[in-house]
Amino acid sequence: DNLGWTLAGKRVLLLGSGGAARGVIQPLLEAGPAELIVSGRTPWNVEKLAIAFKEHGPLTPRTHITLKGDCFDLVLNATSIGHDGQVLRLPPGIVHKDSACYDLNYGKASAPFREWAGAQGVGRVAEGLGMLVEQAAASFALWHGRRPQTAPVIRQLAGQTS
Repeated sequence: DNLGWTLAGKRVLLLGSGGAARGVIQPLLEAGPAELIVSGRTPWNVEKLAIAFKEHGPLTPRTHITLKGDCFDLVLNATSIGHDGQVLRLPPGIVHKDSACYDLNYGKASAPFREWAGAQGVGRVAEGLGMLVEQAAASFALWHGRRPQTAPVIRQLAGQTS
């Protein structure tokens, strides 16, 4: 929402099948994408997610290798591979210049994915710093009964990490 990216009617690819992916699937489905594909290295992990979230909307499980020939409007990285300075090996052509790429990681851990997206010609690329701040704001609201403004915090932190 903070980025102004629309998910409704878009082809969305979520990379990863761990806790971070699990945490964003329901909100992604609620945003009304035309298609949500969750891709992981192992087929049984993404199949478990598809079963777990079937009541919230259609979710297609795939492995990374089976993405060849597909192209997505939005690619979200929910893997931890960037913490090791690596990037997933993905088939060429899964994004186009008007696609958007978002890494749930932030800082140095998001750099490999952001660099990959830039090398693919993607113009809209973002990291998960805003998501981190929004999670903190939600926790603050639970404890204190009011939600702080997040935009100034995100701007300040982004200036410190760039």
